[in-house]
Parts: sequence; structure tokens; C-alpha cells
Amino acid sequence: MMGLRRAAAAGVSDLARAARFAALVALFSTVETRALAQNAGAAGADSPPTPMAPIADEYVLEPDTLRVESVTTRITSFDQFGYGYQSQAGPVLGPGSERATILEPQLEITASQGSRLKHVLTVPVDVVSAASPDAIDNTPASADVVSSASRRNIAGTIDWAATYRLDNESDVSMNGGVHLEEPLRSWHGGMGTTRAFADGSTVLAARALEVFDWFDRFDITGHRHGRTDRSSTTVSLGLTQIVTPTTVLNVNYGITIQEGELGNTWNSVPLSDGTRGAEVFPGERVRHALVGRASQFLPWNGALRAYYRFYADDWGLVAHSIEAELMQRLSPTLYFGALYRFHTQTGVDFFTTQAPAPDALRTADSDLAPLDAHTVGGRVVLDLPVETSQLGQLGQGGQVRLLHFEIGYERYFRTNDLHMDILTCATGYRF
Repeated sequence: MMGLRRAAAAGVSDLARAARFAALVALFSTVETRALAQNAGAAGADSPPTPMAPIADEYVLEPDTLRVESVTTRITSFDQFGYGYQSQAGPVLGPGSERATILEPQLEITASQGSRLKHVLTVPVDVVSAASPDAIDNTPASADVVSSASRRNIAGTIDWAATYRLDNESDVSMNGGVHLEEPLRSWHGGMGTTRAFADGSTVLAARALEVFDWFDRFDITGHRHGRTDRSSTTVSLGLTQIVTPTTVLNVNYGITIQEGELGNTWNSVPLSDGTRGAEVFPGERVRHALVGRASQFLPWNGALRAYYRFYADDWGLVAHSIEAELMQRLSPTLYFGALYRFHTQTGVDFFTTQAPAPDALRTADSDLAPLDAHTVGGRVVLDLPVETSQLGQLGQGGQVRLLHFEIGYERYFRTNDLHMDILTCATGYRF
């Protein structure tokens, strides 16, 4: 569910921010300069003039007009049950209910401009029941007492990404977007580059992303105390390698630095004196993630995808995630997938279900507790090619469009009393 929104943000000193920004500008400028030099092919001032090259066919036959390549719509429902000690919807010393229902429609449009530039526009929307910030808001300005407005909370994101192909071996990309919900506003932007070697069998990738969240600060009794913020800076490096004609490997490392208000401000912690107090978090967090992926084609017209992720941060949380998905084609148009994922983690150093009264670091958030989690699921996909026209007078093949249908289900459950049913349906139109 829109991870960019959830990324608790990052940042360091103003000097470090300036250095990071300068490095990003330098990286983009280097790539841009190389592209201009390659495309211009400019000779020195003393060189003889170069004859004008003939106009390439691609510029005559493929003008730089915006062309939609695919439109995909998806709707996913998340039905969550369980209890957590951070929730006040229960006994004073907890645990309280974490019941929630989330409906997420999503639209994705892919378009191209000529042969070099591609755009991807993604618009997910969340409709959330039992919205916590409204539910606890008891300030005089709140309409919830009369209207029960917190029974539904609608959130949305607009994300635009553009990738420009510099040449056959390299490209640069940029993306940006905004997320809106009550009581949060979030902005994000990033850039990246990839470079291929050995006829495309090896690809290096680098990416940077900045996220800034601005949101209301509540206390655990529902009183609003102005605004607060958090920022996040992520830098990642990746390598993709074609090992054999049927095997592809990928490894990626990313580091995220977070700074600001790293909680949601209304979660509470049971105290040893029989009352509840607010969470107390550090003001900064450094997170590391190492991810490995493998894709293997199987002789019986199937494919196996494997995934491993190692995570560690300076709050003391260490996690391992393993996932495997088997895809099997039943016919030229129909295939299904089966998925299993296991996740285990230690809790953060200051997780507790009953903290001493002094304001030391503390949290009772069930997502930061020691836990094991399992996900089991599957999906069925139908891709139907549709021939819609005949082109030319020489019997050339017609333009083929593809109708895409997908339905999937996942069951998520973990050892600290939380489980979720996830149902997704998608339709797509490929031009």
C-alpha cells in the first residue's frame, strides 16, 4: 500500500543535504553531457565541417508524439484482523483491536514519445475504514462527534516517472509525485541511471529518492498540536546478470537515512503504573537493505522466481525475508502463479508491552516487535491477443492488442496476533 507514503523520512545536516544534492546534480550532468556529446558528434574548432547526415527513418516514421502503450486498472482489498499493544481500542494495558478494512483502486498508464522517451503514470487511491487520526480527534474543530467522519478516510497518490534512453547501453530516469490524505501531505522525487555491458547481459543501476512528509501532530488523548514533519533520503545500487539463456540474477543494496517525527504521534504504550503514555522514538534512523532475486525458466513451460532480503537498522531491528513464486503456463493465453513468503525479525531495542513511567525510548507498535510472518497466495492470469486491423497492402501482419485479466488472493498471518486477507483484481489493455 503505497510504500512511499509510509517511508518515514530521512535527512541529516544542511551541509550533508547540500553535498548529496550536489552529487546528484553532478551525476545527472555527467550522464547528460555524455549523451549530448554522443548525439551531437561535434568535432573540434579546427576540424573540417562534417557533411549533413541523412534523416533517420525513425524520425520520419515515428514522430515524437505521445503514444499510449498500455492502460491497467487494479483494485485490491485488505481485510485486517488482530490486536496490538499500541492500540487504545481495548483494555488500558492492552492489547487493543487493529481491525481495519482498506480498498485500493489503482490506475497505471504507460506511454512513449518516439523511440527514446517513456512515461509511466501511477494513481493509487486508498479508502480506509477506522481511520485513527480522525477517530481520536476530540478538538473543538473536529466534526467527528456529530458526523462520524472517521468511518472513511480517502487517500491518493500521483506518481509520474520518465525514462530517457541515451543510447543502446544506457538510460536516465526521473520521477516525482505527491500523496494526499488526512492528516498527511507527502512529496517525493528521485532520479536514476542504468548502464548495460557485454551486449546487455550485465546491467548496473543507481538510484536516489527523496521523500518529505508533513502531517498533524496528535497526542494520545486526541488533542492536536500543530504540524510536524519527517524526511527520507534513499540511495541504491543494483546489478543484474544474465547467467544463462534461462537464468537471470539480480542483487541490490540500498541505504535510507530518516530524520524527524518517525512515529504517527497517536500510538500509545502501556506503562507500569497502569496508565498509557506516548511513544518515544529517536530523531534519526539509518536503514540498510540487501536484496537478491533470481528468475529461472523451467522446461515444462514454467518459471520460478526466488527472492531474499536482509534488513538491519540502528534501532536494533534485523530481518530476513524469503519468497518463492512458481509461474506455470497452462495454454498460450492462460497461466497461474503460486506464492509463499516467510519473514522473521527481531524487535527494535526499545520495544515493550509495559514500559516504566519515565520518558525513555519506547514503543509498543506490533510492526516493530519480534515476529514471524507468513504469506500464502496465488493468482490466475489471462492474456488474450485481439487482432483489430490489417495494415498495408502487402499482407503484413495486423496491429495486435492484448486484453489482460488477473485475479489473486493472499493470506498474511504472523505470530503476534495479526492476520490479513488480500484480494486483487486487474484488467489491462495493451496497445
